Amino acid sequence: MEEQSQKLAQDLLDSIFRVATELVRGERASLMLRDDDDSDFVISRAVGLADDVRKEVRVRMGEGIAGKVAADRRAVLAASGTEVATHRGAYKTRSFVSVPIIVNDVARGVLNVADPIGEADFNTDDLATLEMLAGHIAACLQQQDQEEALKLLAETDPLTWLFNRRHFDRRLQAEADRAKRSEHLLALLMIDVDGFKGINDSHGHRVGDQVLKSVAGAIREAVRVYDVPTRYGGDEFAILLPDADTESAARVGRRILEKLAAAQMPEAMVAAGERVALSIGVSTFPRPAVDTAGLVESADSAMYGAKAAGGGIRVWEHALAEGPRGALRPAHSPVEHVPYLADPSRLATRDLQKVVPAALLAEWNAVVVGREGQVLTVALPQPNAAAVEAISKASDQAVYPVYSNAADLEATRRRLS
Repeated sequence: MEEQSQKLAQDLLDSIFRVATELVRGERASLMLRDDDDSDFVISRAVGLADDVRKEVRVRMGEGIAGKVAADRRAVLAASGTEVATHRGAYKTRSFVSVPIIVNDVARGVLNVADPIGEADFNTDDLATLEMLAGHIAACLQQQDQEEALKLLAETDPLTWLFNRRHFDRRLQAEADRAKRSEHLLALLMIDVDGFKGINDSHGHRVGDQVLKSVAGAIREAVRVYDVPTRYGGDEFAILLPDADTESAARVGRRILEKLAAAQMPEAMVAAGERVALSIGVSTFPRPAVDTAGLVESADSAMYGAKAAGGGIRVWEHALAEGPRGALRPAHSPVEHVPYLADPSRLATRDLQKVVPAALLAEWNAVVVGREGQVLTVALPQPNAAAVEAISKASDQAVYPVYSNAADLEATRRRLS
């Protein structure tokens, strides 16, 4: 339903822009939009402009013709011979019209048409037509804003104003897919408030709610702008950290503890000399966790390990997993989950090969393509549990396997040997 609504909104914008170019005929036309008050204007739709120009153009508020139209919130109708400023300099136009698109008294875009088809300049009728269509575009954008606000409200926890479980579940798969494509790690922090039931029993649910708000505030202050802080349920929180390894994720965890230690606690707890403590578990995908269920499970296990150790932060280690040392996957996870690596030569170096005996790499036609702490990422021609176990024992490292084309591996291994 959400995707269908977005498609309908985009189709409506397409239709309005097409009508604008048909009614006010010019050799060049563009619809420039921005997402929020702080962003530049970019070309959303265009006619008569090369693709590279469309991608490169970014206009600040007050900059150039379009930026000035947006800043002044006033349309411009120019006669032939007027000089138009562009990102590639200036050119003389045979007349142009630029109209601001205003939503809630804020300039959200500019509708431009330049160089009329035919001999006559654009006139006041053309200006009135574009102003009417700009109003329709503004109404469409306003509707999108309202839908986005409702969507955000539906995916936000009303007590802490962090994202809720519904939003987390949706983003988890999207971020995992992005991590696979970019060959970067996705980290997950699972956080539990220690002794929260006791706080509720001793001081009441109002104090318990204040504690949850304080924890949420510490999380908001500690995370990066593109992280996904979530109230996972009850007194448990979760944070997705794109492009983060265990070390950087643990740093975020430590910042949360520091921010919480400095936060103001409910008076009842201060009077009783009580502080709020957290247990934080960390894991990463696609290694050591090989799927999203494994990522949540391993971070949760690490969090309970931290709780058993008295709180703080615990990184999920291979020793916490089931199965042989080299598997780095829960016992129920099938070997088919091993991901494919398209280009081992891009990641492999001679130094990486030194951690495994050359004869063993030759035996399995394997190439070491990464190392992070005590984890080696090893490319193989096909999923092979025996090879993983042998390389793990020989290197005394945990092994995260990927596989690749056998000929590419052979060529890479020979070049590096």
